[in-house]
Amino acid sequence: MLLLAEHLLASEPDQLAGLDTLISTAVTHADTQPIARITEDAVIRLRLVRAEYDTTERTDLKRLAQRHRVPGRHAALINAREARRCALESRAEEALESWRDAVYDAIHAGLAEDAADWLYAIRAVNAQYGPWTSEIDDEHRLAQALRATGTGRLLDRVRSPARHALSAKVRDKPAEAALSAWRWLTDTVITGDWASELGALEFLGDLYRDSHEPDRAARFYQRAGKAKKLKELAAVAGDLVLPAGSLGNGPWWVLCARAALIEAQADLIDDGTAGILLGELTVLAERGRAGELVDSPSWSLTHQAVRSACALTTRGTPAQALALLDLLAPDVPRGPNQYSHSDDNHAAACVDIARAHPSLAMTALTRLFDLADVGAYKALKLTVGDEVIGLPAGQPNRNVAQEHSGSHVDLLTEEDLAELRARVGRLDDDGRYLADVARSLVDPGHPSVRRRAEEARDRILQHPEPTPGCASFGTRLVPDSHLAGALDRDARMACLEKLMSIAGDAREVASTRQDALIGARNLVVSLPSGTWQQTFESAKKFVLGERDGSHLDAEVAGAPHPLSALQISMGSASLRGKALLLAAASANLPEEHAWICDQAIGLLRSKDTADLQDAAVALVRLPQEVTASVDASLLAAHSHVSVRQASAVLCLRHPLRYQATSLRLAQDSDFRVRRVLAHEAAQAGMEGSESTTAILNLLARDPRHSIRTAAHPRA
Repeated sequence: MLLLAEHLLASEPDQLAGLDTLISTAVTHADTQPIARITEDAVIRLRLVRAEYDTTERTDLKRLAQRHRVPGRHAALINAREARRCALESRAEEALESWRDAVYDAIHAGLAEDAADWLYAIRAVNAQYGPWTSEIDDEHRLAQALRATGTGRLLDRVRSPARHALSAKVRDKPAEAALSAWRWLTDTVITGDWASELGALEFLGDLYRDSHEPDRAARFYQRAGKAKKLKELAAVAGDLVLPAGSLGNGPWWVLCARAALIEAQADLIDDGTAGILLGELTVLAERGRAGELVDSPSWSLTHQAVRSACALTTRGTPAQALALLDLLAPDVPRGPNQYSHSDDNHAAACVDIARAHPSLAMTALTRLFDLADVGAYKALKLTVGDEVIGLPAGQPNRNVAQEHSGSHVDLLTEEDLAELRARVGRLDDDGRYLADVARSLVDPGHPSVRRRAEEARDRILQHPEPTPGCASFGTRLVPDSHLAGALDRDARMACLEKLMSIAGDAREVASTRQDALIGARNLVVSLPSGTWQQTFESAKKFVLGERDGSHLDAEVAGAPHPLSALQISMGSASLRGKALLLAAASANLPEEHAWICDQAIGLLRSKDTADLQDAAVALVRLPQEVTASVDASLLAAHSHVSVRQASAVLCLRHPLRYQATSLRLAQDSDFRVRRVLAHEAAQAGMEGSESTTAILNLLARDPRHSIRTAAHPRA
């Protein structure tokens, strides 16, 4: 009975109360038929199990330990178990006092090993609850000294379950490792060895993750508070919904892990549950900001609750979205360099709210510009995104400009649009990042646009020659090329020639040469088609790999060397993909398009993921008559997600021919492929094509909310 109860305590503590009759009978039986110390230990341990759910038993045992009416070893065990319960109930000070009492009793009872374990538990409490001080390692040093005085333990084991579990995992014996890990976890719960308990929970989570049991792994990660590993597990799990516990109870690290799992799976949560969770997360964040939550010293739970609520903001009601905006209002920094931890999520939530709740569009966009005004990086990037900049530029995004019911409404009045244009202008006047690009889009006739275009031209033309032995990373070539597009033809041609010269200079690092190719693409599309031939011929050399090989490729490009201390990687060093997109932008003749198509298909064999993505993008940008000969079914079998996304686009160009392939892509294991297919099928459906009906009906039952919405944007 004792073994069953303690195993249940370690695995399913909520089920313990159902064994109360059996536990009470076992305690009574042991009292009436004592067998020396074995029975005495068993009775105490059974009573401690009952104390987990019985307040009266818990009080009685605490009284026995405090008044020294039980042997020292039992008093130490009672205090340690009480400390564990206090730690899990967020009563850190009481947990510390109880573990200190347990250490005192254990030392006098000759239980040096257990006393050392409880010192580490004290350290774990200080780490979880704070305050973080320079004295946090004092218990570690005391524990090391204490272990040199003896080896006494409450539980006698021939071999440490923890060491056995770790050894079995190294020897690739997962079944053996799991059995030992369960024993390890149970022993730590029995003795109140809290620091080791967290380690056992994480080990079991890793073991079940590697054994392809994500459900069980998720439960252990939540108990261990491993939010990062939960997010990684959710990404690997794909469309499988992992179990998340309640947000109503638990210590802060458990609630933080559960909230992180909700954020990672926001798209998979059904609509009804999503609305409920959004409300709970908003309340949790409000309590955290009001100081009503027991949280980590760095406010981990509060920040995670905000991030998770932002992830679900499109799934609730307009009232819930407005409540979230009100909650985040104090996050708008009040001075330079005073940024909140949630700025990125705040800015993204503003755009999501404008898209999902049109009645709040102006409120949300105003908040976005408030964040951009004080230099929030994410907000500045989003202000030049298609969904935002298209509104003041007079080209509203269809998803933002219509209700989900399908009725078109005038969300923003002329006064609203004028206000947004003015906000963009003020950002530019303040010299904010990318604001010059934004103003060139919304107000191309403004005098400052011409001035900044000339400054951009000068920066391009005066790009410094590479210095031997030196290298710099990060350029303004891409935004400057966009700004220079507002100048006359001769200026644009001069900038284009300079950019092609930079791209062809092997003394530059690969990232600079890639930026130059992207900038050249921005410029060539703004030039008359008669000037494209020379650019196309130049781009061909890059596409064929004749210009690859840049400065420091071996040191900073590709995967970092495993023995490198810095582990620097600046991404792919290949120029072929960016050059292929430049060639596609400058191609004008059918034979040129055909050449690009052939090169793109050939590049799909590359092991460079950047080249693969660029090749897929180049394919879908080619005219339909050119890609008609491309077998989309073969692309649908490719291992890279970008290629299968290209296949989805090509399939919907010829829906009758590729209906079977489209249906297969509608069940692709990667949701990004299904999302692209849903967008394309919805557009084909709006044009009256009946062949997409089966695809749309299948995608309408997709487990992901974003895909269902994309398939039926007016539903």
